[in-house]
Amino acid sequence: MRRISLALTTAALIGSTAALAVPAQAATAPAAPRAAAKACHEDNAMIYTNGTRLRAKASTSGAVKGQLYFGDPIRILKKSGSWDYVQLKARSKGGLSKGARGWVAHKNIIPPFCGF
Repeated sequence: MRRISLALTTAALIGSTAALAVPAQAATAPAAPRAAAKACHEDNAMIYTNGTRLRAKASTSGAVKGQLYFGDPIRILKKSGSWDYVQLKARSKGGLSKGARGWVAHKNIIPPFCGF
């Protein structure tokens, strides 16, 4: 603190309008502790579109098990190309029971949020 006061006094006496150099000790404030980034879990995804088909296999030719609707919560279990194998975390708006599993086209899923 004494060095900063001395620098300010010297600058005031000289009349300098140039930026003052602050000693390295004072210039670097201790970094605030950062919260650890949250782990990305595949089980906080949800369905993006209404009438999304839950299929028996990862193909448009797969048998339809039922339909899912916007906001239905799912857990992504695995991926294959543009398809995701999912499990319902709650009863779907289309009537499928909690725990039902099947394939959904990836474009119909809101991916999990993995922020901090």
